Amino acid sequence: MKRAATITLAFAITLGGCTYKVMPTSTKPMNIYSHHDEKVHGRFGLLIDHSVREVHRSIKPSSHACSGHSYPLEMGDSLATSVRHTSEMLFDEVVEMHTAPTGEAMRADNIRGYALVKLDEFKPRVNCAAGFWSMTCTAHADVAFGITVRGLDGILFSTAVGGTKSADGDAGGACEAVAGLVANAIELATRDALERMAERISNSPKLRANATPTEEKKIVQEMRS
Repeated sequence: MKRAATITLAFAITLGGCTYKVMPTSTKPMNIYSHHDEKVHGRFGLLIDHSVREVHRSIKPSSHACSGHSYPLEMGDSLATSVRHTSEMLFDEVVEMHTAPTGEAMRADNIRGYALVKLDEFKPRVNCAAGFWSMTCTAHADVAFGITVRGLDGILFSTAVGGTKSADGDAGGACEAVAGLVANAIELATRDALERMAERISNSPKLRANATPTEEKKIVQEMRS
């Protein structure tokens, strides 16, 4: 019985040429720690950079185990969808844009500002180890975004956020389960980064002050004077 298991494991390690596509799904923040119950008031534009939409990688395990297999990854719209979901949780109204609006266009469309989101880092990796009965793998992912919110009078908010997460599990009989581990690590890291982004935007005094309606601003100024 032990000899049969050893032969099976050796076959899984040496089997080459298989391709398993990594298919992460979109995600959204689960835990946002904010000092405010309400969203940032107003209508905001969302400009998602091409770096978020055009993510392609070919992932190879850094270990000997499962190294004969390839794990191509194409994020498609999943990162962009995650960013849009997060923005919709933060602002009263979100209008997705393809180019940066002019001040005249912002006034005409009653847009208080627009957010530009870029992908600063995207680094998935995986390492597998062969045991006596099976192989186990650990996938890691680093995901980082840069975000700048501009209003009519200039930059209202700017920050960089990142998330690093890992996922452990069995490699599967022919290393096919590795793709799922990598996808899971990417989803977790993306969520972690977006939660940080959401917290910083929601708690930004300057961003909220700019988004306060004109009449409300007058009342606040009168109360302070």
